[in-house]
Amino acid sequence: MPRLHTKLFAIAAAATTAACSMRTRAPDEYRDDTQALLETKRAEIKTCYDAALKGFPTTGGTVTVRFVVESETGKVASASVDEGRSTAPPQLRDCVLRAMDGLVLTPGDGNEGQATFTWEFRPATTPAT
Repeated sequence: MPRLHTKLFAIAAAATTAACSMRTRAPDEYRDDTQALLETKRAEIKTCYDAALKGFPTTGGTVTVRFVVESETGKVASASVDEGRSTAPPQLRDCVLRAMDGLVLTPGDGNEGQATFTWEFRPATTPAT
């Protein structure tokens, strides 16, 4: 079975200038909640990888995505593949990006989050015979 690893490299909450009664997370909590949100797409992203493996059984690499978690709404927006840090084939990159559509961090936060998340795809090794 192929192995799928995920890492949240960075998430920074930018302070808002307007006062609001909305909850604000500590940076570690923001990172953990965002990672948990992305993990809800694990099965969909595995499907992306499985499709890539059908054509090329040794497909692997990384897909690094940058995105913003909008303040208050929690909507994941402005998602884009970081081409310089991604090594997986384009069709896998595009599929991972599509899998992120519609994600919303609930509840929202008083701060906007900026994040970079990397999925690492490694083909399963077969034992030598």
